[in-house]
Amino acid sequence: MFISTTLKFYKREDIQNEILRVAEDREVAVRYNDRFGKRPDTLNYNSDILAHAKRGTTSFHCSEERWYNPLQLGTNLKPIDLDELRKGWDLVLDIDCPNWDFSKLTAHLVVKALQAHNIVSISAKFSGNKGFHIAVPFEAFPDKIGGKDTKKLFPEAPMRIAKYLLDYIRKFIEVKGDIISFDGYEISLSKLHELFPDKKEELVQTSCKNCKVRIKADKVHIASFDCVCGYSIKSTEEKNYLVCPKCSKIIEKKILKSLCNCSPSKVNPKKDYISQFNPFAIIELDTLLISSRHLFRMPFSFHEKSQLVSVPIPLSDILTFNKESAKPDNVKILSKFLDKDAPKNQTDTLVLQAYDFNVEVEEEHNFKKEREQKEYDEISEAISEELFPPCIKNILKGIEDGKKRAIFVLSNFLLNVGWNMAEIRTRLDEWNKLNVEELRQVYINGQLRYKELNKNKKVPPPPNCDNKAYYKDMRVCTPDEFCRRVKNPLMYTIFKSKDAAKNKKVVKSKNAKAKKDSKKQIKVASDTKKNISQDK
Repeated sequence: MFISTTLKFYKREDIQNEILRVAEDREVAVRYNDRFGKRPDTLNYNSDILAHAKRGTTSFHCSEERWYNPLQLGTNLKPIDLDELRKGWDLVLDIDCPNWDFSKLTAHLVVKALQAHNIVSISAKFSGNKGFHIAVPFEAFPDKIGGKDTKKLFPEAPMRIAKYLLDYIRKFIEVKGDIISFDGYEISLSKLHELFPDKKEELVQTSCKNCKVRIKADKVHIASFDCVCGYSIKSTEEKNYLVCPKCSKIIEKKILKSLCNCSPSKVNPKKDYISQFNPFAIIELDTLLISSRHLFRMPFSFHEKSQLVSVPIPLSDILTFNKESAKPDNVKILSKFLDKDAPKNQTDTLVLQAYDFNVEVEEEHNFKKEREQKEYDEISEAISEELFPPCIKNILKGIEDGKKRAIFVLSNFLLNVGWNMAEIRTRLDEWNKLNVEELRQVYINGQLRYKELNKNKKVPPPPNCDNKAYYKDMRVCTPDEFCRRVKNPLMYTIFKSKDAAKNKKVVKSKNAKAKKDSKKQIKVASDTKKNISQDK
C-alpha cells in the first residue's frame, strides 16, 4: 500500500525504541493493510520491528493487558487461566467521534475528569484517524480493589471506571437556553442539529423526575377524552372534564397506562416530566475496547486508512492538535504514552467513586431489570425459529464479519428462548458452515464450554437493539413492523410467542364452540327425527 513510507519510518531508532518500550509484557499483533498476522506474537528487539516492516507490516497493535508470558495465550484458555497469566492491565479509553472537533473536546473532558480525581500519570495519543486514546498505567492503581487482586479485575474494573467517567464529564457541560457550553466551548443547539442530523431526537431527552425512565418527547400524554359521538383526543390537560367541541357534551377524562413506572394517577406530565440536553448523543467513549485480549493501535504506528501516525501528544495540546503533525515526515517524540514510572495508589479515589457509582446505578434501575427478567423467565419450552426476529434469522443465514460477536448473541439468545446446549451446539455447527469463512471449531467449543461451566448462573439476554457494535455493525438489522415494539431481540420472540399462544387459544376456543354447536345441531336434528317418527 505505502511500504516505502512505512519502511522508512519504522527504520528510525527512536521510533523503534518507543514501540518496543510499550510492547513489553504485551501480546502484539501486526497488520498487513487489511489483514492481521498470527496471534499471539511479541516484540523483543528493535530488529523485530524492522523485520516486520520489511515483510510489509503497516501497523502494530498490542493488548491492554500485560502478561507473564504472552506466547502462552490461546482461544482455549478459561477465564481462570487468563487471570493467572495476566500480570496487569492499563486503563485505555478509546474516544472516537464522527466530528473531529468534538473528538478533541471529548478527549479534553476525559483528561480533565481524571485530573479532578488527583491522577497525574495520564497520557494521550492521536489514534491515527478520527479519535484519541487516553490512558493511565497499571502502576498507578492499588494492588487490591475490594479485597481482590487488581490484576484479576479485568475487564470489570476498567469498564466500571469508563462508565463513571462518562457520567462525570456532565459536570463540565452547562446548558444556557439554546447555548451548550462544553467547559467553555459554546455551541448552539441548532448548530448541533446541523452537525449531527441523525442524533437530533437524542440530543434532548424527556424523562420522569421520579422514576428516571426516559420518555419520547412526542408521547407525554397520559389521558384521553372519548365522547359517545365519536370525538376522541389524547391530552396533557390537568382538567378531569372537557367539553366536546363536536356535540358539546361533557367528557370525562380516562387515565391511560403511564409511560413511566409511576402510577398514572400520580403523574403530572407538566410537572414530573422534564427535558434535558443529552451530551452522550454526541460524546462517545467506546467501552468495547475494554475486553480481554482486545488490541489497540500502538504509539508511533500507522493508520492504514489515513496513512497518518498514531502519535502521542502532550495533554495541553489536545484541543489544538493538528493532524499535520501526524504525517510521518513531521512526527516528533514530544511525550511518552503509558509511562510505567507512575506513583502508586494515585487512582484510589477514582476507583472508589467508580465502584460506588455503579452500585447506585444498578440499584436505581433494579426495578426495571426485575420487570424485564420476569418477562424472560416466562419461557418454559424451546421456541421455534419461526418466531425469531429478523436480525437473528439473518445471522443464522451465515455472515461475513462479526462471527465472534454472533456466537455471543446466538448462544445467549438461544439459551434464553429455551434451547438446550445440545440443540445450540448442533445449530451453531450448521450456522458456521454457512459463513463466508468458518470460525475455528475450537473457538465455538470454548464459548459453549464456558456456558456449560457457568450453567448455574442466570444467562443475560443478548445485547439491546440500539447497541451499535452489534446488529447494525454486523449488517443484520433489517427491522420489521414488530421490531418497533421491542428494545431487545429476545423480547421480540417472547411477544411473538405469546401472540401465537393467544391465537392458538382463540382458534382452539372457536373450534370447541363450533364442535359444541355442531353437537347441538345434531341433537336437534335427532330429536326432530324422533318426534316425526313418534307422530307417524
